[in-house]
This record gives sequence, C-alpha cells and structure tokens, in this order.
Amino acid sequence: MPLTNPQVLTNQALQILPMGFADIDRVYQIETQCHSHPWSKKLFLSNFGTRYFNHLLLEEGDVVGYFVASSVAGEVTLMNIAIAPAQQGAGYGRILLQFLIDYAKQKDQQEIWLEVRSSNVAALALYNKLGFAELDRRKDYYPSEKGREDAIIMCCYLEP
Repeated sequence: MPLTNPQVLTNQALQILPMGFADIDRVYQIETQCHSHPWSKKLFLSNFGTRYFNHLLLEEGDVVGYFVASSVAGEVTLMNIAIAPAQQGAGYGRILLQFLIDYAKQKDQQEIWLEVRSSNVAALALYNKLGFAELDRRKDYYPSEKGREDAIIMCCYLEP
C-alpha cells in the first residue's frame, strides 16, 4: 500500500527525509564503513538534481541509512543504498527500500532497476522478498578482495 505522505513513518523514532548537500559527510562516513570500494564525496555530490531521489533514514535524528536513485523515462535506478553497520539486521534496509518502491509508485514510475554483488546474500534475499527478480548477470563487474565478482541485475516492476 503506497504511503500517502512518504516522508512520514508510523514509528516516531524513524524518519525518511530528502538528502541534501549538508548530509554528505555523514553519508560518506556510512559509505566507507559499508562498502569495500566506496563512492567518493565528489561522486555523491554529482548525483543531485531533478531526476534524483536521494533520501536518508534517520533514527532519533541521526542518519543511519540512505539511498541514491535516479529516474529517466519511467525507470528508476537504485544506484547506492546502505545502512550503518551498527543498525544492520534491524529491518532498516527493508524500510528504506519499501519507501523507495512506494515513492516511485507515487511518481508514476514503472520499474526499479539495481545491481548487487553476487556475494551479498542478505541484500539478495531482501530484494527478492520485496518483488525484485534477477534478470541478468554482469560477469566480473565489481572489484573485490579476491579479484572480481559478478553483478546481479534485478528489476521490480511496479503495479499502477
């Protein structure tokens, strides 16, 4: 069920708000804790504008997660998502991803695309639960500690 106001959650301790330039330092801190090959601050800053919907998940006012997504011609691409390590496993990734799905529906988007490391079993399970399907693989796409690993390309088709 889509949220009538996607920025309001029933849990008063949690909020989802649009990301701004002032949030990049905290976002970058989470990024470097979560990813073996993190985005740079410059890359985050280059992903703002009318086609982006970048949001933060706050717990009692502190940033604990985020996503960066772009939209072109009815297709949303989830480019980056992370939850701070101390909050992982508490369902926050699901909350943030469900928000993106509901937000995209409200913006009349038809689908959400993403790529995920083949080794990221927790993310794959979450994406599958929320209606994403594996459509393809990119062999040796991501750098890893042992060389390269595949990217799994997934899509969630949004119902009108």
